[in-house]
Amino acid sequence: MTTDDMKARLSNALARMTLLRGHVRGHLVTGLVLVIPLVVTILILRFMWEFLYTFLLPLFEFIEGQFPSFPGIYVQIIIISIILGFLYGLGWGARTVVGAQVVRFWHAAIESIPFVRGFYRVARQLVDMFSSDNPLAGKPVVVLEYPRLGTLALGMITSRFFLDDGEEYLTVYVPTIPIPTSGYMAIVKEDQVTQTDISFDEAMRIILSGGALSEEITLRHFRRRQRRERARRQREERSIDRDGHAAHVPEPEEAAAD
Repeated sequence: MTTDDMKARLSNALARMTLLRGHVRGHLVTGLVLVIPLVVTILILRFMWEFLYTFLLPLFEFIEGQFPSFPGIYVQIIIISIILGFLYGLGWGARTVVGAQVVRFWHAAIESIPFVRGFYRVARQLVDMFSSDNPLAGKPVVVLEYPRLGTLALGMITSRFFLDDGEEYLTVYVPTIPIPTSGYMAIVKEDQVTQTDISFDEAMRIILSGGALSEEITLRHFRRRQRRERARRQREERSIDRDGHAAHVPEPEEAAAD
């Protein structure tokens, strides 16, 4: 084996190790991003439950002393109702002017903590991405060749772009993996994009999974289109049969003459 062969094999091995490291790191980050909001939500709800239960325990014991038949399930129902009411009131207050200022102050305070800042920012961006206030929600999902010819990427049509001579283009947002809140803006002609039936939420699921869910989602849409196409052809065939049958039915006068 020559020295050049050894260098080539070593270079290939290093390239494979680099790809493997990027693959593992990308999937680990994606999994961590998905788990963090869930864990934080569970911890917050658990804290609220334990706090309310401890705070209201003397009241519950007093009620049970006065009404021995008072069922314990009412305790859980009352606590759940209080938590839901608190969350609803918090969400309503956050939409007011004063509430929005308090929310901004809260975000700034949390993001000032060095260790928590990165995770909190990611979780907040993901929540904003899937919220109904996201300006990208409901935008058409398309496939385009980006960043180079022959390479396809998912994107959302955000608006239209006009040059000085009036030529019209589309502005397409191309999200990145594993954080779809960051991405690129591509300006392309309309005939350079392919429309899809994929919804915004499905596109986000594909991106967050690193493409692992792409087969499941796209295959479901493909089969749905096949069923619609078969149903359309069947309707056309039935319509043609009815028209052809009607064309061969003799008129009453002709039938009497015969």
